[in-house]
Amino acid sequence: MNELLNDYAIWSHSDMDKVATQLNEWTKSYDEGNPQISDEEWDKWYFELLNWEQATHYYPSHSPTQNISYQVVNELKKVEHNHPMLSLDKTKNIVEVDNFVHNHTVLIMTKCDGLTCSLRYLNGKLISAETRGNGRIGENITHNALVIPSIPNKINYKDELIVDGEIVCLESDFQKFANDYKNPRNFAAGSIRLLDSNECAKRNLTFMVWDVIKGFDNYHWLSNKLDACNHLGFQVVPWIQHSTFDEFLLQDIIEMSEDIPYDGIVVKYDDIKFGKSLGETAHHFKNAIAYKLYDETYPTTLRDIEWTMGRTGVLTPVAIFNPVEIDGSTIERANLHNISIMQEILGDKPFKG
Repeated sequence: MNELLNDYAIWSHSDMDKVATQLNEWTKSYDEGNPQISDEEWDKWYFELLNWEQATHYYPSHSPTQNISYQVVNELKKVEHNHPMLSLDKTKNIVEVDNFVHNHTVLIMTKCDGLTCSLRYLNGKLISAETRGNGRIGENITHNALVIPSIPNKINYKDELIVDGEIVCLESDFQKFANDYKNPRNFAAGSIRLLDSNECAKRNLTFMVWDVIKGFDNYHWLSNKLDACNHLGFQVVPWIQHSTFDEFLLQDIIEMSEDIPYDGIVVKYDDIKFGKSLGETAHHFKNAIAYKLYDETYPTTLRDIEWTMGRTGVLTPVAIFNPVEIDGSTIERANLHNISIMQEILGDKPFKG
């Protein structure tokens, strides 16, 4: 530990994270009957960490000074969001993205492939964490958010702060779970919904901020708000500020996202007031667009096909399949608009469930 810190004149957030982790490891060894250091030495590092937390107002969520108590809940309660959490308009055409930018200053950001989550702070304390759900109603996951190291339990900001971001499992962290789970995205989505926060704490999840809904009201640029979040101890998604969009910038942001599960790039206007002036649809805000790197696929099992008749007398086949989660919503039915494709898959014989 002495080599790790080497009597720093000033501890960074990263230094404090490392000390908190080391203290927890020493505590675990002690509880297992294999103490690594003396009680005196442990106390020395504990109070040194506490002093720096109080001086910097940065409290690692896994810090032993915070007396973390793991919670077990009976169910994930549904909660109505304090702001709409809509989806993104999407395209696979790079020209469409450049037309969207149209010489405006934009942030080109990593589109993390995880589970969208919103955090709310009051008087510097985390008071709620919610999944996106259907965009209007999500699930309360506060008990798990409190044990994710990258989510500060306390911040040096007394006004109300609401940030949206993504809960992911970094590619490097997922390696130890890869034999039992299909991919980092499903692993993160399932882990954050665990009822036992002690189990969630073992899953190596990471929260990355990509928007500030409320707070830092004196800032008019999203880039300034994201920088402010970074100073408070949050991890922020990789982003580049620019006024054009091309394949070179795309490659730059991909290289910055090396360890992050991602499925595209988000381009968002940096000017917050301008972005809000564009309004929204029932599906998405108009201040951003997602450039998809590949088609999204969601495996499930087809169980049946039903036929429904519309008001004009047209018969439409409807697929009935095992429930699958798409963008936070559970889907079990889908219209099959192109019957010729289904005939190629199923043949001309009547479908039997």
